[in-house]
Amino acid sequence: MSSHEVSPQSVAAARALMAELTGSYERGWQPADIIHLARRSKDSSNADLAATAVLLEAAITKAEDRAPLEWVGQLQSIREQYPNSHRIASRIALDDSLFRSLAAGLLFEDPYFLVSQVAEVAMSWTRLAPWNLLLPMPSTWPAQRTESSYSGAATEVDAKVLKRIRGLLAKAEATNFAEEAEIFTEKAQELMTRYAIDSALLHSRTGVTGTTVDGRRIHLDNPYVKEKVHLLTAIGDANRVRAVWFSDICIATVIGTPVDLQQVDMLFTSLLVQATRAMQFADTSNRGGSRTTSFRKGFLTGFANRIGQRLRDAGTKATAEAADAESMDVADLLPILATTSAAVDTEFERMFPRTRKARGRSVDAEGWHAGQAAADDANLRPGAPAVRR
Repeated sequence: MSSHEVSPQSVAAARALMAELTGSYERGWQPADIIHLARRSKDSSNADLAATAVLLEAAITKAEDRAPLEWVGQLQSIREQYPNSHRIASRIALDDSLFRSLAAGLLFEDPYFLVSQVAEVAMSWTRLAPWNLLLPMPSTWPAQRTESSYSGAATEVDAKVLKRIRGLLAKAEATNFAEEAEIFTEKAQELMTRYAIDSALLHSRTGVTGTTVDGRRIHLDNPYVKEKVHLLTAIGDANRVRAVWFSDICIATVIGTPVDLQQVDMLFTSLLVQATRAMQFADTSNRGGSRTTSFRKGFLTGFANRIGQRLRDAGTKATAEAADAESMDVADLLPILATTSAAVDTEFERMFPRTRKARGRSVDAEGWHAGQAAADDANLRPGAPAVRR
């Protein structure tokens, strides 16, 4: 890259790009947020540019060794989605003339960026206002991450449990036999549900005071984004997780315990796939234009409402089974779980004191009932195959 002529203006633009990215992190924004905003911009190639900057910054600061695991996971996902940006960032990070090398990489590597585009993206990051700090800002990270580096680390979801659950879901997705997939996904759901309840019981019995409550952001894309938020909220309500929606940037923030957040994230991903496929299957008539849109919005709303009820019923059943396994009365278990809900509510109100509930809207009746029917067929186990037919 050093063989190319690099102007002082391009070096200055590259320097500004990295400086503004660092500044946005300090104001509460995270790597996945940056990529999401870039994808939503008028120029789709801004996402490649943003990914290159994010991955270069991570390499320079050794974020893999210092950042919270949630941050590290976001970086890994960006590498997978933008392999070319990863390649360019890796090469630049090894160059002593960092900003000159970055400018050359952005101007002369595929994809190509104009100096004006680099400057425009940097300026967009300058305009990002301070946001809720869900993870420690990079300036506070330790030189080397340890188990005790971040508060609440001891109460994060057990990595071994997650590995077992992901392994079961991978097997469910790989098999061509519905019955076999059912066995794997049923076991995955059982592990997650019991882990959440067991964690609450363990804290109660060992006298642990306080409940760890975290937040994470979920990025949504059109179409039917409001209906997708409705589905996310229904899943969260059934799992002691509260959600707030930022409509101007299409990002939801969910607040809950680490265990419950993982559950909601997995369920939302799985059920959104199921709802989309079921909606496409149901919408087989010769509708067109606004009629199709109306039906699909009604479908997703009906699906979300019914799924919420099914999840609440499943939670009641799982709670009763857990109480029975512990030889205790359900009435004695419920207050323990209520403590978690109270802690989540307190943290939510602290972070978002001025939220308001979204008003309901009239929806297509045919789509609504079709969505409710599809929800009855939906598989509630995270990572499960699409709606059974």
